[in-house]
Amino acid sequence: MRSIVLMDGVLRGMGREAHCEMIVFKDTDPDTRQPTYSRWSVLDAPRDLPDGLYTVWCDDQQVPVRCEGGLWIAVEPPLAA
Repeated sequence: MRSIVLMDGVLRGMGREAHCEMIVFKDTDPDTRQPTYSRWSVLDAPRDLPDGLYTVWCDDQQVPVRCEGGLWIAVEPPLAA
């Protein structure tokens, strides 16, 4: 089953750490009921974070992202936890 969920995350990089909100696709395996997350998008983060590379941590997973002029862009491929 696939759903879209709002999650809290932590951005780390550029000598900073900050909380953020993200929207992600959540797929749940019907047999094991284990969730898998994909298509991470940072929705809300502090505006004073400098442009550059960050890692966003959420639910024991991490994804590399880049801030450019206040816009957050996922960097592929995702890092393994």
